[in-house]
Amino acid sequence: MKSRGSRKFGGIPVLALAITFVLAGTAFADDDDGHSLQGTWRVQVTQYNCATGAAVPSFWSLLSFHRGGTESETTSNPALQPGQRTSSYGFWKPAREADSCSADPEADYISATEAFILSDSPTNPPGLKKGVQKIVQCITMKGDDSWTSNATVTFFNNDGTTTTGCAKAAGTRLSGSTTEP
Repeated sequence: MKSRGSRKFGGIPVLALAITFVLAGTAFADDDDGHSLQGTWRVQVTQYNCATGAAVPSFWSLLSFHRGGTESETTSNPALQPGQRTSSYGFWKPAREADSCSADPEADYISATEAFILSDSPTNPPGLKKGVQKIVQCITMKGDDSWTSNATVTFFNNDGTTTTGCAKAAGTRLSGSTTEP
């Protein structure tokens, strides 16, 4: 039989733990200016040659930054065949907590995602091979509903080789508008 005291205070550790998780989750919600990355964004991506800056045509992706620092993404990249690439999953956090954005002092967040490339591609470029695609981007908020980023895209091929590229992106927060995407 429980004593009255334990029944009276038994929920306090659970409440304290719940408060800790809520506060930990909000640490990812806003940057220093109060702009929140959390949410779903329509993103225009432009890949380019890191050495020459020569760009290839842009395409669209959808990125969702979830409370607690996880991320999911899907893309319409025309260089990929249907079913060739899985959706990607990863994390995001304030850039000040990572060295990867040190070359981009304006960055508010860092994001890293990985997706599986399930089959070799006959397209050239990029001539993708089975393996893993990793995208690391430094994101700078431009207001409550927009951001820009610079990214490094690395393909870790199953044959042990790697291919690296660069990309820039501009994100717009999804809205409930019925007159625009």
